[in-house]
Amino acid sequence: MLGRFIYGQCSLSEAFWKFSFLGLAIIGFLARILMTMLKQTMNYDTNFFRVVINSLSFIQMNTGAMAILAFYVASFIALIIYSGICITGMWRTYKEYDKSKTLAVICMMIVWVMIFFAVKYAIY
Repeated sequence: MLGRFIYGQCSLSEAFWKFSFLGLAIIGFLARILMTMLKQTMNYDTNFFRVVINSLSFIQMNTGAMAILAFYVASFIALIIYSGICITGMWRTYKEYDKSKTLAVICMMIVWVMIFFAVKYAIY
């Protein structure tokens, strides 16, 4: 199913709403929740990954905080990878969409804005 999206074989509405909007919302929300939990657990400033830089001692960190840190980093990496998949899938869907190129361009711009805000709110 994700392969259809990557290769541009699904409709524009399915690619935009199902894969781009819903997928970015879920992964971005998960990364935001994990970042908030990490911030509350460790009392560190997580702004732009300063959680790793702010004299963080991995030896003295409890296992719960270490698990949250690992899940946060994994969810952020998944968000970046899925953003690339969204850009690729929407671009190929845009190339195959013949009805209204204006609508396809608007969808591409909205996906870029969604990716920007998903990454921004997952970091800070």
